Amino acid sequence: MFTADGVSIFQNSEDIFRKYELIDLDRTPQNFGELDHKKTDFMPTYKWVKSRIKKTSKPKIIIHKKGEIFGLVTFKEHILDKILEDNLGKEIILIFNDYQKFDLPVKLVYDLSWWSDVLSQNSKNINKIKNIKNVKRTKLFLSRNNKEKEYRVKWIEFLENHDLKKDGYVSEVWNKIYIEKNLPSDINIDGEINYDWTYNNDFNLFDNYQNVFCEVITESGVSTPTFGHWTSEKTWRPFLFGVIPMIITFKDWDFYLKDAGFDLFEDVIDTSFYHTTNLHQKFMIIKENFKIIQNELTENGRFRADIFQRLKNNQNHFMNHDNYVRYLKKRKNG
Repeated sequence: MFTADGVSIFQNSEDIFRKYELIDLDRTPQNFGELDHKKTDFMPTYKWVKSRIKKTSKPKIIIHKKGEIFGLVTFKEHILDKILEDNLGKEIILIFNDYQKFDLPVKLVYDLSWWSDVLSQNSKNINKIKNIKNVKRTKLFLSRNNKEKEYRVKWIEFLENHDLKKDGYVSEVWNKIYIEKNLPSDINIDGEINYDWTYNNDFNLFDNYQNVFCEVITESGVSTPTFGHWTSEKTWRPFLFGVIPMIITFKDWDFYLKDAGFDLFEDVIDTSFYHTTNLHQKFMIIKENFKIIQNELTENGRFRADIFQRLKNNQNHFMNHDNYVRYLKKRKNG
């Protein structure tokens, strides 16, 4: 059974991967993390993958990488090319959290990583989240910014320069500025900021989400591919909480979300910010979208009824885990 941090990927009783040997690169002997890829010897992982392939009697192999710090370029150069040269007589499919365009000799499926994890992390509160109502809202947007990165700093500066911070909930965790009212005792560890405590605590911001119209996501990777163009759990939060998503990340991320069946409201807001690498241009488009949302997509402090219904459709689509399985199956077979 294919797992994502404990979430089994299945459709009804049918394991769609039962014909495949599953090799999870997040569980290699090297335990990929913040590696210096130019100095790292990947021979142990190559030998581990080769051994797994040789031991199985299954003719088909899925090699999967959900995590963030090991891109396809590195994998191809140090592992895949060698495996293919070994001519082990197996069909190989890659399911990777790396959304660059590749010319590969094997099938590649873009993973949409962390969909399962966000569902799992919020499973105890799913029923309450499902029942978010079209109530009157007093803030325009929410923007959660955890680790300090140049584009996040620039985004905060942009909000300040355009007098927009007052219209949203904005965190700057690297500056110890939090949205949450009740902070845990381990918010700082030995004088250092604990950046990890927020990962499984989305529900702490339930009231905040119910009081905004959109979320601006500053994803983990934006322009220059660092170990690939990868995404994280951040992308999925606006779909979970039923608000309009605007995601600052690498170019053309919207294509993959639409391919998986999500509504990005491109008919009512300007989604061209997904199609430029110019950060300031992204910010300016999002700023204009704030005006559109406030002036055209709301009525009396609430979402327009048709817009709210579309948000609920997004939420329902996201919460039905079978939709993730269907996406993987479609891409695997396509």
